[in-house]
Parts: sequence; C-alpha cells; structure tokens
Amino acid sequence: MRRIKRVTAAVVLSMALMTIAAGCSQGQKKAAPKLPAKFCWNAFSPEDVQPLLPAGDTLKEDTESFRFSERKRFVNCLLYIDGNDGFHAWAKVEIDESFTERNTYGSADPDPIPVGRRGIVWNTGATTHISCRPAENTDPLSGKYLRLSIELSGAAEQNERETLPGLLKQFTAFAQKQLGCG
Repeated sequence: MRRIKRVTAAVVLSMALMTIAAGCSQGQKKAAPKLPAKFCWNAFSPEDVQPLLPAGDTLKEDTESFRFSERKRFVNCLLYIDGNDGFHAWAKVEIDESFTERNTYGSADPDPIPVGRRGIVWNTGATTHISCRPAENTDPLSGKYLRLSIELSGAAEQNERETLPGLLKQFTAFAQKQLGCG
C-alpha cells in the first residue's frame, strides 16, 4: 500500500513538472539567427535588417558580386532562414523605364515613397530605380537605369511600410557609390 502511494506521488509529481516545463518553453519566442557584420555587399546595416528576419535556427547567405556587364544585368542577395527565403535584395540594369509601366505590384496595394525615381513600398517589399551613368573610371553599364528591390518573406500579416523606405535608401546610396553613378 505504501509503495503504491509512493509510485502515485512520483507519477503525479513528474506529470506536474512536465506540464510546467512545457508551459515555460511555449512562452519563449524563437528568434532569428544573428546576422554577420557584413552581408549583402555590406549595403545594409545589420541592426536594421535583423528585426525583419523570420525566426529560425540557421542562416545562409547567397550573394553574387555587385558587378554588371553586357551579359550580366542582374545581381541578388538572398538570406535563407532554415532553408526558406527570409530577405531578398536585387538590382537589375534596365535600358529604359518601360518596366515602370507594368502593374507588377498592383495587388500589393503599394504606396509611393520619395526614394529614387517612382519608388514604391508595400507590406513586405519596396522598389525604385535610379538613372545611372557610371563615372569614367568604373565598369560601364549596359543600360541607363538600375532597378533596386527589397523583398521580405515574413508572415502574411507583416507590415514593414515604415521600415522598408529607409532600407531602400541605404541600398540606393550603396549602388550609386559602388557604381559611380553621376
């Protein structure tokens, strides 16, 4: 009889401890992996991008060199969180401004922003373009315009319309300096 009471008490105690432990772990919010000091061509501040990343354990960066040529008109930087897209910045050389006439982002209900030429922002992204005629001592571009975009792969209800214009300004300043746009 005494033994049954001890076993019962041990089972009840262990169940109580498991319940408490499970409750504590559910209350902890998982964080995004820490960004390195330099990422995505060093165009962005880690402090500005870090809060925009989804939660996860591992971070992988896939970045191309920020150089353009007649054959290479597109570059991008992707940050993957646990193998899924988390942050995407890209630049593309354009010959003219006809791409702005397409209603590519209409369903995202974009707002105009004062970044570059015809900048727009939506809940999870921002895009603009700049006129870019590189200085004499830099690589020539095969077009007249450089389109710059940032896209987040967060939750559907994520709204970063306040944050993204600042990041797009950083990206634009970086591209102008890197390419020597005059």
